[in-house]
Amino acid sequence: MSRINVPRVVLGGVLAAVIVNVAEGLLGLVFGKDYEAALAALGIRMEPDIRLALPIAWSIVVGILAIWLYAAIRPRYGPGPATAVRAALAVWAFSTVTFSIAMTCLRIFPARLMAIGAACSLVEMVVAVLAGAWLYREKGNEVS
Repeated sequence: MSRINVPRVVLGGVLAAVIVNVAEGLLGLVFGKDYEAALAALGIRMEPDIRLALPIAWSIVVGILAIWLYAAIRPRYGPGPATAVRAALAVWAFSTVTFSIAMTCLRIFPARLMAIGAACSLVEMVVAVLAGAWLYREKGNEVS
């Protein structure tokens, strides 16, 4: 069994994060006012500051973890898109679905908004992990 190619995991993870951030930016353009209204109802006002960089940093961590998971399950499921989709579904379930349930149960965001966000996140996660997995190569199988 070969070892995971960490530099390729990081490269694929960063690509996945870029895709997620672009998609989240588009989602924010469409639903930003809805999120702001939900937060305003709780007395929270979003101010542009350094804290807005945290979701970007977090997406890089999640992207790297997603491609690491893809690399880790390749020996069992084989390389390729089907394995990348499995990894994307697992990461989506553990991150987005649990977050959406928590935010809905705590009544921070409306269920409708969380469901829309989760559905969009599913699409972006699958596309992001497919792209990141496309860049991943096992050690010794790298194209020069």
